[in-house]
Amino acid sequence: MRITDLLKYDNYIKNDQIRQNEIEKYSKQISTGKKLLSPSDDTVATVSALRLKTINQDIERYGRNMDFVLNVLDSAETQLNSIVEAGQELRVEIVRLLNTGVLDKEDAKVLRDYFVNMKDYIIKQANFKIGDTAIFGGVKTQTDPFAPDGTYQGETTETKVPVAPGVELNTTFNGKVYLGVNNDTNKMILTETIDKIVNIIDNAISGVGSLGDLNTATISVNGQNVKLLEAFDIGLNTVMQYRSVIGTQIKTIQDLKTINDQNKVFNNDLISKLEDTESAEAITNLQKAQVAYQALISVFNQNRQLSLLDFFK
Repeated sequence: MRITDLLKYDNYIKNDQIRQNEIEKYSKQISTGKKLLSPSDDTVATVSALRLKTINQDIERYGRNMDFVLNVLDSAETQLNSIVEAGQELRVEIVRLLNTGVLDKEDAKVLRDYFVNMKDYIIKQANFKIGDTAIFGGVKTQTDPFAPDGTYQGETTETKVPVAPGVELNTTFNGKVYLGVNNDTNKMILTETIDKIVNIIDNAISGVGSLGDLNTATISVNGQNVKLLEAFDIGLNTVMQYRSVIGTQIKTIQDLKTINDQNKVFNNDLISKLEDTESAEAITNLQKAQVAYQALISVFNQNRQLSLLDFFK
């Protein structure tokens, strides 16, 4: 078969383009460290890498939400813990007051001031804000959740943000349940009990009542009449219970954060395997392409002047 010059030239041009493309491809792989330079290099690997990057973007978004939520939860737990500690100290004084029986007016006045100050402290903690957001007011975040007399004026609807697929945690809380609000009066049970005690002390000091009333007085809590210490315990136990709820949420978010970090590292490793080039392999491929290109040029130059006459003797 006779090979025409045009056929030789076409073959040379076609292979010349192939070798140049190979040299360019492997040179870019070495210089960029990436083996996927365009989607056509490996469509499946490109799609897989994009999917993993999207998952990592979601993980990062969840991570930012986690940091924010964790800050809120830490603050909420701190406030509830402060209220619990104050309540435990108050309970000791209430028990002492109930067991003492008779106090002189001066001692009663000191205790009265102590209870009033502790009530103000508890309400202040319950009205705690992060920036201008009251965290125990539900979605009503711009006003104090509790009035100075302990009346709840927030909302029961809470604000939550996603921290993982299908998992949402609080950024504001229903103060009515977290701080133990009496359904009968809409007041915090702790502060309502304190008000009752202070009122009895005031009456005793003014001579219109007796401190003995502390042992017989009752408060209607959620539809049930209970004595003062029992009412106080209901309020204190409620706060302790929801402090534990927040502690559980903190543990949840810490576990999720660990899982997310591990997943992100795992995904990054997969992305690297899909996209990153093996330097040794790329260098070898480049050298092969260069050798093939040199051979192509050499063969073409050697053969382009050949004629049938060269083989006649």
